[in-house]
Amino acid sequence: MILYLSRNESASLLDTAARENGLHIRKVTGNFNLAEFIVKEMRKYASSQYFCVERSAVIEKDDKFLEALNSFQMMYSARIIVIHENLGETDSLMRGLVQIGVTDIVTATDTDEITEQIAECLSDEGMQRFKPTAVRVQDYGDESNDEYEERETLGQSVTQKAMDDEQYRFDCLNIKIGVIGSTRRVGTTTAALGLANFIKNHGGTVCYMAFNTNRHLESIANACNFDTEDDFYTFDAIDFYENVIPKHDYNFIITDYGDIKRETVRKYKDSDIYLLCGASSKQFEVVEFAEALKQIRSVNPQILTYAPASDVATLFSTAVTKEPAIIKPVWDMLDYNINGVAFKRIIQEYIVETSKRL
Repeated sequence: MILYLSRNESASLLDTAARENGLHIRKVTGNFNLAEFIVKEMRKYASSQYFCVERSAVIEKDDKFLEALNSFQMMYSARIIVIHENLGETDSLMRGLVQIGVTDIVTATDTDEITEQIAECLSDEGMQRFKPTAVRVQDYGDESNDEYEERETLGQSVTQKAMDDEQYRFDCLNIKIGVIGSTRRVGTTTAALGLANFIKNHGGTVCYMAFNTNRHLESIANACNFDTEDDFYTFDAIDFYENVIPKHDYNFIITDYGDIKRETVRKYKDSDIYLLCGASSKQFEVVEFAEALKQIRSVNPQILTYAPASDVATLFSTAVTKEPAIIKPVWDMLDYNINGVAFKRIIQEYIVETSKRL
């Protein structure tokens, strides 16, 4: 089933593609506060396979629109399809959608082209044009592209499967992990939350602390129904703070500093482990990534990014000048499995003992 939020005049846009794919559509028309709809109404449609939203039917500004979609991904498994006619690949909204893993985006203006793009979004593989592409091997090694991708896929699969059953023992106390982004919406919060959940699910104690101006934590807490304890949130044995000192001791304290700013870099440099997140799909993103790395090069951060797009891979390898940990987009901000291999490497030196999960 497809749940389709649209204006009245656009209600029939999905009809042809849905019919050809044998899918039923539930249409809800009007003007929407998307965040409010997700919290109050979405549970009625929780069985939907696809959640299609016409951007012009949503009243929120772009940043709130992205925030609402991010919250949706933490609560539901439906594939998100966004219809935004004439949205350019360099527009900030497009960049934001791709960074949170929404890559089924209909941008055509002609009715026939819109129908074709919708059909592509409803296919098993989904729309491919906005998905991050693999790194060109000639920029990172000598083997052929096929050999590299096969080795990476099989290696990741075997390592991940073995790691899923692992439990770790930590003797460390209040190790500070600082996570900062080269700019906004490059996956900083997603990486921090995923790492926190990885540590918790493999035997450690951890808290997440938001130290940025984005004020995302309250929205995330509301969307995921976090419990409230005095002046912090708690969810599934992880404590979440916003701009306050943690109340307890933990193995790890993960601090999300948002994007690089002068006032946050000083505190970020007081960490024990340093992570820098950045985007690498466009030339200007690589430039921003390189500039951010220059600002904090003295602390030798580990860098996290999605696989650089093929047309900027050479620029990335020369401009960023530090081997990245390649991570994959996730649909759920709290997902700890998809990028588990990268997360384990981050905390590897603090693992005292590894055992099999009971």
